[in-house]
Amino acid sequence: MNQPIPSTLTVSDARTNLYDMLEEVQKYLRRFIITHHGKPQAVLMPIADLESWEETLDIMSNKKLMADIRQSEKERKAGKVYPLKQVLEELGIHGD
Repeated sequence: MNQPIPSTLTVSDARTNLYDMLEEVQKYLRRFIITHHGKPQAVLMPIADLESWEETLDIMSNKKLMADIRQSEKERKAGKVYPLKQVLEELGIHGD
């Protein structure tokens, strides 16, 4: 059995192990930090993780949306919630 690939590795080691790293990223959702001259320079990670982070950054950079989220959270904590059935009825949606 092969040795496990460390989570942090040099550019040279990453080049040598690239195909195995890609397989581990795909199958096991692993992330790898790639260093150059001893300093972290890049990350190899699942594309879904990157897309999720980008979406989160988009949301967090939208001041109005964040204000709406904070207001909704206050209302939820204050008990201002409605049962799904009531909301669907008020919207005229009948879930059968």
